[in-house]
Amino acid sequence: MKKNIDLATIKSFITHNALNGNVMLMLHPRNFEKLIKNGGKKVKSLCVQGVNIIADNNNEVSEGEIDILEISIG
Repeated sequence: MKKNIDLATIKSFITHNALNGNVMLMLHPRNFEKLIKNGGKKVKSLCVQGVNIIADNNNEVSEGEIDILEISIG
């Protein structure tokens, strides 16, 4: 069964894991498309609670999975 990832799921994941702007979240392309589909226009990233969310274009993230990417600044 594929896990549905909606805005509430993302917010809960960010809060539960105490994430901030030092990371990005990567979603399977299908999950990302479903998440942004209500916006009406095509976007490459989304920002929720200061955390950027992108689609995985390299087939590294399974559908229903949320991957955390560390951002190296400097």
